Amino acid sequence: MKQLQRAFVTGVLVLVPVFITINIFRWVIATIDNIAKLYLPNFILKLDFPGLGLVIALALILLIGSLAQNLAGEWVLNVFDHTFRRIKFVGGIYGAIRKFLETVVTPGSDRFSAAVLVEFPRSGVYSIGFRTGKPDSKIPTQNRHLVNVFVPLTPNPTSGFYLLVPEEELVALPFTVQEAFKLVISLGIVTSEEAHK
Repeated sequence: MKQLQRAFVTGVLVLVPVFITINIFRWVIATIDNIAKLYLPNFILKLDFPGLGLVIALALILLIGSLAQNLAGEWVLNVFDHTFRRIKFVGGIYGAIRKFLETVVTPGSDRFSAAVLVEFPRSGVYSIGFRTGKPDSKIPTQNRHLVNVFVPLTPNPTSGFYLLVPEEELVALPFTVQEAFKLVISLGIVTSEEAHK
């Protein structure tokens, strides 16, 4: 009986992560496919087949990425970026999402300079945060050396808390920014060693 129990538990541990991963992957593909199709002109949709939206989305991403790597394309994208950021409400959301993606997708990104441990939301409780630079010069610092720290929410790190913390109260973590993000997103389940692998 114990052998059957062990076999069942082992089977669950092997199959459930595989099926969940496959279903998440299928959901992402279907979502991208459906969203992309909303923006396709009718004459293209006459050739509709499953995955058409995904193929066009990938082609568009590669095309824009290639164009952005030359001077003219970079200038156009900078103008677009600057214009979009100046639109009220929309610009704030766009800027936050872009900074998050730059941090997670681009290994050399310096938007988040380091992962730190910060005492938050109360004394005796610690959260993982990310240093994001120096505070705005107009913020009164009371002659203390404060640093910007972003504390992401789990498991959705695109939102979180912006803190101004005295430098001496931060504890540096021996993780890369990407490893720390994986730790936060996984609810602490994925360790830094697993994230590195």
